[in-house]
Amino acid sequence: MKSNTKSKIIILITLGILFALIPKITINPSFITGNSDVTNLDNENLKISAVSGKIHIINNSGWVDFRNAGNCTGSGTYSDPYVIEDLVIDGGSSGNSILIENSNVYFKIENCTLYNTEWGSDAGIGLLNVNNSQLIGNDCSYSQVGIVLGDVLDYSGGCYNNTITGNIVNNNRGGMYLFDSYNNTISSNTANNNTWSGIYLVGSNYTVVSGNTMKDNKMCGINIGGGHNNVIVSGNIISENYMQGLWMDESFNNTISGNIIDNNNFSGICLIDSNYNVISGNTANNNNECGIVLFYSNYNTISGNTANNNKYGIILYNNGYNIVSGNTLIGNDECIVELNCQGNVIQDNDCTTTPSLNYLPSILIISTAIIGVSVFMIYKNGRKFKKPQEDLDFL
Repeated sequence: MKSNTKSKIIILITLGILFALIPKITINPSFITGNSDVTNLDNENLKISAVSGKIHIINNSGWVDFRNAGNCTGSGTYSDPYVIEDLVIDGGSSGNSILIENSNVYFKIENCTLYNTEWGSDAGIGLLNVNNSQLIGNDCSYSQVGIVLGDVLDYSGGCYNNTITGNIVNNNRGGMYLFDSYNNTISSNTANNNTWSGIYLVGSNYTVVSGNTMKDNKMCGINIGGGHNNVIVSGNIISENYMQGLWMDESFNNTISGNIIDNNNFSGICLIDSNYNVISGNTANNNNECGIVLFYSNYNTISGNTANNNKYGIILYNNGYNIVSGNTLIGNDECIVELNCQGNVIQDNDCTTTPSLNYLPSILIISTAIIGVSVFMIYKNGRKFKKPQEDLDFL
């Protein structure tokens, strides 16, 4: 490998490690300022919703009191959950718009517009020690964080068996954050243009992240860190984020499959200190640096992915015993790069290069000349045979 290529890889690795530390640094609330820009809220949603004060429910008994006061419907069972719906709540730059604590009854929060919240565990919707909720079709934009499960500050208050689907978490400091929360489903949400990551999971095992759209976030589309196991990330669109498309660190036994992770400023998929993961069937094209990059990560399987037109298709640095097979890696400056690795199996990958655009004028000139000669010959022969059928009767 040329020395300048190695130097570029080292710089890339240094930047990658720095990006890994940024979420841990910025989680300190002293770095945070308010976000009061609410001018782009969904006016159509506001028209059909009722303005409400902030909501705080503690314990299952709190739901009974809330319903008896006429604030929601339902009875808290699987077939008849409590329902909060069609509300508009201004967080007033202090606290959550809706905060639920210590609850394991069944409930839904649906079609609400929640904005202008402050930092801490605070969000458009905040859940602490909550199980069996459904958050459906809410707009949690223009806040510090759109939706939070668990406590941002000390990673306590984990939540289990919750479904978060069809929500909008745009233009926040952070889109959607889960801390120490297991067995949750995050699907069909939109998390765009957040200052940090669109979706951020910390220590949240057995979580499914599918069918979401994450664009234009200033850090990552999806950030997964802190000992995750059995997380499935599939069918998402992750593009045009300022750092990584998908970042995973210190995470094991996860599956990343069928995602479109294109046009991100750094890498499409980046793993650091993460082992025994499966990365398959993803598209990671046109990222500024790497399609897929692994740092200090072992026993992973990278197969059947497409990573075209990046600077590097796949980079392996200080890794061992990974399988890289059956990937399509076309039009990258360099196809697969290994540094300080051992025991990796690299086979049956397509590293075909595409013609350089530098030769395009010459190709066009030659093609035009060939077409011109062909047209002239047809014209010339056409004049010889003015009556084609009579001229060929002798055959």
